[in-house]
Amino acid sequence: MAAHTPLKKPALKATAAACSAVALFAVGGCATLPTTTEPHVLHEFEGRPDPQLEMEPTKNAEPDLLLREFFTASANPSGQYEAARRYLTGPMQEVWEPREEILILDTFELTSRPLTDQTKRSYAVEGRIVGSLGPGGVFRPQNQQYQATMELAQEDGEWRIAGLPNDVVVDRVELRNHYEPRNVYFYDSTDQALTPDRRWVYSGSASREDALLNLLVEGPSSVIAPAVSTAAADDAAFTGSNDGVYRFTGLADADEKTRARFAAQVVWTLASAGVPGPYPVTLNGVPMVGETQELTTEQFRELDPIKEIDGGPDLYTLRDGGVTSVDKLGDGEEPVVEPVESLNKLGSVSSVDIGDDGNYAAVVNVSDNEQALVAGNVDGPSKEVQRAGSFTRPTLEPGHNAAWVVADGKGVIRADRSAATGEVDVSSVQVQLPPNVDGEITFLRLSDSGSRVAMIVDGHLIVGVVERRENGQRAVVNTAKYADVELDGSAVSVDWQPDGSLLVGTSANQRPVMRVEQDGSSLTALPSGNVGGPVVAVGATAETMYITDSKVLMRMPLPTKDSLNWREVPGQQGVRAAPVVPRP
Repeated sequence: MAAHTPLKKPALKATAAACSAVALFAVGGCATLPTTTEPHVLHEFEGRPDPQLEMEPTKNAEPDLLLREFFTASANPSGQYEAARRYLTGPMQEVWEPREEILILDTFELTSRPLTDQTKRSYAVEGRIVGSLGPGGVFRPQNQQYQATMELAQEDGEWRIAGLPNDVVVDRVELRNHYEPRNVYFYDSTDQALTPDRRWVYSGSASREDALLNLLVEGPSSVIAPAVSTAAADDAAFTGSNDGVYRFTGLADADEKTRARFAAQVVWTLASAGVPGPYPVTLNGVPMVGETQELTTEQFRELDPIKEIDGGPDLYTLRDGGVTSVDKLGDGEEPVVEPVESLNKLGSVSSVDIGDDGNYAAVVNVSDNEQALVAGNVDGPSKEVQRAGSFTRPTLEPGHNAAWVVADGKGVIRADRSAATGEVDVSSVQVQLPPNVDGEITFLRLSDSGSRVAMIVDGHLIVGVVERRENGQRAVVNTAKYADVELDGSAVSVDWQPDGSLLVGTSANQRPVMRVEQDGSSLTALPSGNVGGPVVAVGATAETMYITDSKVLMRMPLPTKDSLNWREVPGQQGVRAAPVVPRP
């Protein structure tokens, strides 16, 4: 039987998935797409039918065209890949055992191989693996070559596949056409915020709500698991939606606070997928929270995953060692621009991160070869934390009392300031970089929930999750390179957007600003007609993106659908300053 051979690396372990705030705080807080059962599937939001469900081999199709149809049909996991099996010979249908993980390729290249037997055909299939889709619809980025041999024979006068590996292979376009990315929400390590766990679910025929809620009760993916927790107990189960009511069982010993916490996960998972509320939810046949079945996002507004800035100016900027606040940036308003005296009194500020409550961490130039990390509040005192030859830009944790920074390109440290005493405890953060990555960390940014971290290491974008260990120490684990081929070592700056994606500035002339999805599954080049690289600083709110290129500070509204060019920030025209978006 034909086999697939990854090139340049050891054999790939391949697999294919079919795959009120009052209520909450007033009290005291998968669709695994298995290979043995039907996968949970998610119907299209517009209700359009999926043509793959009825897909059949084209009559009298040439061998190469039949193969391309087969790869398209392979995006349908229903019935143990029933649609794809129609392209196999009878004997091959019986023995083909698709692996548990789908390999996602950028494109396919088919090359025929010479055979003396004209009743048979052989093709080499090659392409670049950009990722894999595993149980529960979890995407994992990869960068590896794929090679396999496909053998065809005639059966009843039609070409059919007689030999193939057990891989399930889908190109990137078919992934987007037939799977949908949706967020399932779990709690961060402090249990104070919801963190998204992005999953891809097949958009075939069943209820989207059922698919997402099955994923929720089955728990977080292995990638994000070290950073999150769930309010659902091991005995929790989703039994389906009947008459519009989402029915759960289990949590028999859960108190009201725990039930409310789980209800928040349910509500925000559904809301983020575009399911309109209110949401009728029962647990063991009775309302999950309070006396009514219907739940709304307003009951859990404090857990909205998209955090809004809750105080302070719209934006800070940093230029020539001085920090300025810029407020009233709404259309038609005259912006208010003022120096931030408490920060500017520190000296020459090299970089800074500021919370919407005024807490900050700043790097100050002490001399030509030494910098100091300083923590404080714009309306209060400051305290020097540590010195080093150089520091990266600090990044605040949620709550803004702790900050991370990289000292001298290698050592990641966490400075935790006591809100009561002002004393600062400094500890090292262990970082597990991907294989063959051992350069200097030039950028490090925590996500809004503090569960993920994005780094730039020698121009490569690295993303990991934050593990909170029993001794209170932090570690960065499950790291992976994102968009490695597309970025090609050109990444210069990065920051998280409120929706969980990444905004990346590069030194590449053709694609100086990019959006990279939370799981690394895709990359989008943003408008760049008037951008002159390198883009050395980026930042974003839910409504606006900011960049600093080689000339000035600019902004672009979200969404970018009708935007062709970036515009200078009002009150900062002609100024090349770095944007500092307040941390929510």
